[in-house]
Parts: sequence; C-alpha cells; structure tokens
Amino acid sequence: MPFAILVTNAHGRIVLANAGVESLFGYRQDELIGASVDALVPGLQGDPDPTRRADTVDAPRARAIGATRDLFARRKDGTEFPAEITANRASSDGDPLTLTVIIDRTERYELQRNRQELAHLTRVSTLGELASSLAHELNQPLTAILSNAQAAQRFMATQPINLAEVREILRDLVEDNHRASEVLRRIRALVKKGELEAAPLSLARVIGDVVLLVHSDAIVRGIRVLLNIDAGLPPVQGDSVQVQQVVLNLLLNAFHATESRSAHDREILVDAALDGAGMVRVSVRDRGPGLAADKLDKLFKPFYTSKRDGLGLGLSISRTIVEMHGGRIWAENNTGQGATFHFTLPIAAETELLHSGQRP
Repeated sequence: MPFAILVTNAHGRIVLANAGVESLFGYRQDELIGASVDALVPGLQGDPDPTRRADTVDAPRARAIGATRDLFARRKDGTEFPAEITANRASSDGDPLTLTVIIDRTERYELQRNRQELAHLTRVSTLGELASSLAHELNQPLTAILSNAQAAQRFMATQPINLAEVREILRDLVEDNHRASEVLRRIRALVKKGELEAAPLSLARVIGDVVLLVHSDAIVRGIRVLLNIDAGLPPVQGDSVQVQQVVLNLLLNAFHATESRSAHDREILVDAALDGAGMVRVSVRDRGPGLAADKLDKLFKPFYTSKRDGLGLGLSISRTIVEMHGGRIWAENNTGQGATFHFTLPIAAETELLHSGQRP
C-alpha cells in the first residue's frame, strides 16, 4: 500500500519527507523541502481556494490534528487521487511540528464508486418493476386535475359565476397537484445521484414514503401493509435515499413471497422499535412460505436469488448499505409461517456514516 510521511512546521512548510513521496507524488524529496503541504494536498490546512483565505501564505493555520480525513491529493503532473490523511502533533527542540501520513486509497475509492453505481442501477431497476403501479398512482391526480379544470371552465362560462364552486375546484386542483408532486418527489429521490447526506432521519417518514411509493402495487396484488412504529422513536443517522432503498427492497421481497398466498395471508407488517443500547431495529414480516434453512446464509451474497428473473443484488446491496451505516441485517423464519427480515441502525447521536463519498 503506497504511503508518504511528511513533517511540517507551524507554517505548513515541509521540513522532512520520506522516500514514499517519490513513488506517490513524483517529486524528489529535496524538491519538497520548504514547500507548502497544500502543494500535495490542496485544502489540507483550510479552504482550498486561496482567494477566500483571510490569512497569508506563511501564517500558521488550524489543522485537523489526530483525525483521519479523506481528501484528494495532487501529484507533480497535476493528476489527483483519493487519499487518507492522518495528522499528529510532534515537536523538535520546542518547535511545534505536524507528522502527516498520506495513504493512496485509489483502489478503495474505485470499489466504493462501483458499489454505489451498482446500487443506483438496482434502484432504477426496482422502480422499473413498479412502473405500471407508479403510472397509475400518478395518473389519478392528473386525471382529477383535468376533470376539475374542465369543470372550472364550465362554471366560468355560466352567468352569474358561482364563485364558491370555483373556489372549491381550485382547492381540489391544488391538492391534486400536491399529490402528483409527492409521487414525483419520491421517484426522483430514489433515482437521482448526489452527495451522501448523512443526517438525522425519522424512520416513520422514511418508511412512510416507501409505503406510499408501493401503495398502488400493493392494491393490485391484494396485499395489506401494516405499520407498527413506536411513538417517540429517536431519529437514526444516515442517508434517507439509501435507507429507503433497503426498506423498498425488503418490502418488494415480501410482496413476492406473499402474492401467491391466500387472501388471508397476503399481509405484511413493518415494525420499527428500539433494539438495545443506541440502536433501532426495522423488521419486515411476511406470511409467505418462509425461507429454506440451508439458504439463510446465502441470502445476502451477490447474485443469489430465488426469483426466476431476479439479479440477486438487492439483498447484497442492502447489506452493504446497512453495514456502511453501522448496523446489521439478517433474516429468520417466523415461529408460525413466513419470514422476517430485520436491520438495525444506530441512533443519530451515536454514529456517523463510516465512509463518505457520492451517493449511489
């Protein structure tokens, strides 16, 4: 694993560099002595845009000491690469120094980016599965908007104009527009790429959004989705789109497990409650045929699927997302019938995302 070690003075000037800087950055060691560490890691000492710095080049600046940061480092030829930076205080003859270790994380970055791209493609594929029901969900408010607009035209053509009726129609138009916008918002949130947004999340809101997204699909399949979310459940820390992806995947798997059952058994329970110290557990319980005992340890492996046309990626990606958030995911058969998939997430005050980067 390529790495470089630098020692800088209080002004961020390099006073010592190991041989690793040559292979990692392309500089000779003597070229770097006296240079600013920002030449290798732009922004390491503060704002990467020098035009927005209040201090001078040689003025001492605050640094993140003792913490590990993920930044982009710059080689001599101008190319950049993802790096893990760790800085620690040191001293020599009473002079403050900083010891910085720079590790090339290109392979890890590429692996993470590929996983995120795969997760994004899986979300798009999942929404494709819901295309007809989503079209129906969107068509309802659009049809109502057209119908109300035509009714408003008729009222406006009569004399005297019944303003009370027109106001009522306008209220309906606004409500139907909000319904259509909400469907589009949920679809757009799952499809888009962007920065990871680690923030306190209301699981009631996250789960509710997913249930609304699959509402029409559940009706078509004759499936009842019941929610049991503890009142006062604390927020969890995470990316809402990725957590929604996990819930959506587990719900659709439960749909597939129960759609061929009798009407009485086409019921799914989504439960969210505290689970031990600092954790919240989400459970999706179905009344399907259950899981083969010898398959339980394979469920979360890539490309394993029990569906005829499945890719076998949904549960694998769900595991990656949950573990990235500091939780775990597992499945078990119910005592009576069916199976339950569980995953846990840390309460917001307890954790941050383990890795930063682009949202898939």
